[in-house]
Amino acid sequence: MATPRSKEEVVQEYRIQSIQQATMRVIARKGMAAATMQEIADEAGVAKGTIYLYFRDRDELVEKTFETAITELHQRVDGVMSGSAPFADRLRAMITAAIEFFRDNREFFRLYASLRIPEGSPAQQRRNQRNCKPQYQNRIERFAVVLQEAMDHGEIRPMNARRLALFLIEGINSIVIDRVMEEAPPTETEDVELMASVILNGIATTRSTN
Repeated sequence: MATPRSKEEVVQEYRIQSIQQATMRVIARKGMAAATMQEIADEAGVAKGTIYLYFRDRDELVEKTFETAITELHQRVDGVMSGSAPFADRLRAMITAAIEFFRDNREFFRLYASLRIPEGSPAQQRRNQRNCKPQYQNRIERFAVVLQEAMDHGEIRPMNARRLALFLIEGINSIVIDRVMEEAPPTETEDVELMASVILNGIATTRSTN
């Protein structure tokens, strides 16, 4: 049985969550380099000193905020990819989960994009890349396991599972990110079926011999 959390622990968790959500909103409006601790504190409705109770500096705050958000995304994706449903069904569910995450967390996009293509000084870029890379690599490895299982079951043809995971994740990411940037993107169903169809069936016509 889990140990009940104290009132202090509950308050601390709520404050950290509020600060991280404020961080995403400020970065969404102003970009990574321009977001200051004071602006984040004002957005969260706390004193700037309160932030330093939980985070060493702005870089750590941004890193921990990214970790929290990307962990939620991975939990959603992992949740739909697990189970015994046919691979094609799980693939569509995975794409849908990613699209819905960015739809529900549009403010996260700026943070996500900033950490994938970092702004700021070279030192900030190196620090952000070090934080982003392990999360990204873990996602590739988890997807590669799912792909290998589908190959073992004869649902997709054999190939290098890790390289395939890298290829598919980047393609899915591109569509998902573009949806956030577009004023009037296609429906979620259209994009899910587009990506699933290309992944499962390829792009060659049945008459192609190459």
